[in-house]
Amino acid sequence: MDPVLQPLTVAPGVDARALLDAYRARLGRTAWARETPDTLVAPVWSSASSVARFEARLVALFRAHCKVLHALLVGTSQGGPWEEYVRLQRGGGAKSLDWPVLGEDVALEPSLLLSDEATRLLFGRPDIVLGADGPKVVETNFDTAIGGQERPDDIWRMAAELFTPSPDFLATGRPLAGMRDYFTELAEGSPCQVHWPMKNDDTVRGELAPLIATLNDNPHGVEHRVHYAGDPLAPLRTDVPSWLHRACSIYSVNRDRERFAVLLAHLVPVVRGCTVPLMLSLLESKLFLAWLSDSAARPATLTAEEHAAVDTLVPWTRVLTLLDGDARERVLRNRGDFILKKTDSHQAKDVFFGCNLSQDEWSSLLESRGRRSGDGGAAPEELWILQERVRPREFHLLEYTDAGPVERRTGLSCCPYLMGGRLRGLETWVTPFTPSLEMIRRMHFVAHFIRREA
Repeated sequence: MDPVLQPLTVAPGVDARALLDAYRARLGRTAWARETPDTLVAPVWSSASSVARFEARLVALFRAHCKVLHALLVGTSQGGPWEEYVRLQRGGGAKSLDWPVLGEDVALEPSLLLSDEATRLLFGRPDIVLGADGPKVVETNFDTAIGGQERPDDIWRMAAELFTPSPDFLATGRPLAGMRDYFTELAEGSPCQVHWPMKNDDTVRGELAPLIATLNDNPHGVEHRVHYAGDPLAPLRTDVPSWLHRACSIYSVNRDRERFAVLLAHLVPVVRGCTVPLMLSLLESKLFLAWLSDSAARPATLTAEEHAAVDTLVPWTRVLTLLDGDARERVLRNRGDFILKKTDSHQAKDVFFGCNLSQDEWSSLLESRGRRSGDGGAAPEELWILQERVRPREFHLLEYTDAGPVERRTGLSCCPYLMGGRLRGLETWVTPFTPSLEMIRRMHFVAHFIRREA
């Protein structure tokens, strides 16, 4: 059931009104104050040993993904369902590699994906619902294009100021501190530059400014520079090593492709390479969750630990067009138990909860998304998966509101920042028992500390 969450003990006699007012004053100074509720949920904590067990299973799940990718790269044939997944992946996977300039160099030594060294390539923030029978990974997000780090980090800092937990809590758990450590290790403790190509957007600028300032506040000379597509090209240093960090998605690049091409052509000559090899961007597709969830299609190279990680962490997931008659009938009949997702979408777009649709709407949706392209359906790259809905475990948290402190019964999602093969921070937020996209558009974060043990 790791990670085990415990409520952070609040000192007796705390002035609840003053606490809430202080939180709102801090929240108002952020760039995203209107995008989260202004009530305050008291922090939680997990022990370092519980987090370490959680980390080990997630790393094993990543290694399982790498073994699927390895078999793809070397052309391994395993027959049966495997070939169907290979066909589907080839139909839509190439677009993840279609970065201008970068797309011309996607080399990755396949043997690396089978070695212990593969874990150092891990980067991402999986979406994990804390279900009744343990955490379930509903999306892996194993790629560098993850955003929004400043929000849970702000909540963590506010909670550290307002609740003053002991030094054992403050030592670990802050999302941006973990990210800063990752880049320091990448640079091996030496000065370097990390270049972030980003879309030219005022909201992005406002949110990135404090994040980059935090990352640049380090004693090792690791300098992060953001380059917005379309801005004048600035002179680049060549006296220190540089890395390219693909912090924006390929979707953003393709919406402004010409200006990104100019920017990347300017950056590439001075960088050693990408912080995470471009080839690993293939793993952002949700197709790989279905591939591993289908035990008949998994690579034969998976270890017992990797099989166990898939079985315990991944909810039942299948490609819609590969469902047999019995499975399709079960999905059609029990719509409240399933979610339909596009394999290559982002920011919660193209996600449909069966429990929020009528029977006719659900049936029509499955029919339209389940037609193959030759039958007038979606294009080959528009693949859809069905995933068993994860029902959140019930937690009892303390929430500070205008009516005073109240107990809140809620579900939680706990998304770890995984970088360089390690868990480096926790992003936790309230998850309602009945899903809706509102829970993603207006997240209610809960500060999550990690407690060091003697």
